[in-house]
Amino acid sequence: MPKRIMADLHVHTSCSDCAFTPREVVELAARAGLNMVAITDHDTTEGVAEAQQAGRRAGVEIIPGVEISAYHGEEEFHIIGLYVDNTNVAFLESLKTFRKARRDRIFEIVERLEKIGVHLDGREVLDQADSGSPTRAHVAHALVENGYADNVGEAFALYIGDSGPGFVPKRYMTVEKSISEIRSLGGVSILAHPGLTDRDGYIALFVEMGISGLEAFYSTYSRAQTRHYLDIAQRMDLLVSGGSDFHGKNQDNSFLGRFRVPAAFVEQIMAAARMLPGSIMNREQ
Repeated sequence: MPKRIMADLHVHTSCSDCAFTPREVVELAARAGLNMVAITDHDTTEGVAEAQQAGRRAGVEIIPGVEISAYHGEEEFHIIGLYVDNTNVAFLESLKTFRKARRDRIFEIVERLEKIGVHLDGREVLDQADSGSPTRAHVAHALVENGYADNVGEAFALYIGDSGPGFVPKRYMTVEKSISEIRSLGGVSILAHPGLTDRDGYIALFVEMGISGLEAFYSTYSRAQTRHYLDIAQRMDLLVSGGSDFHGKNQDNSFLGRFRVPAAFVEQIMAAARMLPGSIMNREQ
């Protein structure tokens, strides 16, 4: 009898901004009772291979994924790709370009903070990210470590939040392009955590662009929010995804294994992926 699917489809590793390596994430997932995990690091798939190797040992199926930082006009959205071809050379090169843009952004943030008397070393901030994707979270930790803020929340509020003096917007890829890229790799595109912002009006537009689904299950959603996005998904004939958005020590309110996507929705995502040209799902058969 097939085992019951216990899935978290939004998980990060140290290859972007999580406190745990891909192997450690898989071990944590196995201990939490998960048997399917999507590795969705920011603008990189570098953690997928290590996670898959660990997954084979731990009995956890690893879905190759990515979380792309994308823009529509002045608005930033995160688009998740599930079942993407993480060996596609052209895609890997484009992700390298995104990561360079992330590094350049860190130095620009540091330069802006320098102008208001906040002195940080950009290279030290990058060192915190190790080989992964540097984010504002790494700058926030540097601000705390250097005594400019008492905690990460205060660092964002005072310096690097969207209205802060050190804020630098990300402009890496349009939403439409990210959806197209994911599809060209045989992957399923998902609008990440729409409930974190009040921008539901964009969902219909993204459906026109070809997005496949949205996250109706998420670690910080209320029951009402989950119901709301389930209703939207049903009304717009969208796939349903979600998960913890696990970041380990960097995000105390996410607990790996606690936020799971019901098996029926996971199976629908798998079926949709199999229908796409070039799907890695079909190669594995």
